[in-house]
Amino acid sequence: MEEIIYKYPMTCVNYLMRLPYLYFFVLCFTLSVATGSAQSVAYSKPAGFVTHTLKPQQLNLIGLTLHESVIYAGVIDSVDGNTLGDSNAQFDITLSSGNSYILEIVDNPGDSSLNGVIQVVVEWQATQITTPANLAVDNLNPGATYKLRSPKTISDVFGASNSAGLSAGANMSSADVIWLHNGVGFDKFYYSEGGGFGGGEAGWKNEKGEQSGDYPIIYTDAIIIQSKATLEKKLVVAGVIKTKGVTLALMEGKFNFISSTYPVGTTLGNSGLETDLISNADIEASDVVWMPDGEGDYSRYYYSPEGWKDSVGQASADTPLTSGIIIERVGIDANAKLTPPATYDDL
Repeated sequence: MEEIIYKYPMTCVNYLMRLPYLYFFVLCFTLSVATGSAQSVAYSKPAGFVTHTLKPQQLNLIGLTLHESVIYAGVIDSVDGNTLGDSNAQFDITLSSGNSYILEIVDNPGDSSLNGVIQVVVEWQATQITTPANLAVDNLNPGATYKLRSPKTISDVFGASNSAGLSAGANMSSADVIWLHNGVGFDKFYYSEGGGFGGGEAGWKNEKGEQSGDYPIIYTDAIIIQSKATLEKKLVVAGVIKTKGVTLALMEGKFNFISSTYPVGTTLGNSGLETDLISNADIEASDVVWMPDGEGDYSRYYYSPEGWKDSVGQASADTPLTSGIIIERVGIDANAKLTPPATYDDL
């Protein structure tokens, strides 16, 4: 016998009603499931949608601040190099062959530095999952809790048939272009209108003309949308709110394209980024956070011994993070923590 009780926590409703510039439908509820004498309680995350403005004739940097739901959460009971075991899992049933998934370490006993680390997973067996990195050498321990979720795909974000209304074209030169950083350069995608000589079927395609609607977008990665339109457009993205901190992998001497992950409320001062960024009195010797100004240019910020400042030395701790940011790393490869606002603890 299963009993499901829906409750709307007032803390969540009140908080969401205060969010500026966002339109949320609230799905905050508690599921209480009773079986025999045992009872487990699972909490869903608030969900909704956010609207991004795409300015015409420019590169628009955005980040996904609403995400896919968690499809499985468990406890790791064995760690052997790149192989993580969960004897209670049924990955061969829960996960779909050919898809990729985002594994997030939630709580690693004995070493919290791994909390928030994510791995993109494409290989698994019944009770084992394979990660691209050897987390054993980073002190991942049995007993660590984790979550799995699907990444949003290009079709999820922009619509399988381009319901987002990006400019379509016979090829990339005539269409709006989606740029996704791959660590070295950019993978580029556009919506092909199909038809015509050699046009093939309509759909999302990459530079080679291959169908790419299922291409995954990892939620810590920002997206650049090159608009060739003459008018402003609105991109609406739906999903659930992430309420835990994430770990960002920053590459030495690179511009790292980052999603600020949380839909509202994150500022430079409460982001937690200062803990792991290179700090200096001179912006040229510091890691720099670049944020789009909405007009095709960027504002720059850095963490000085006196706190967050902009490029002309003005205090900037209260500056909100835009959905997509760029972190210019002057130090060596490192992980940086991005933390949600304290108010997310009530969601």
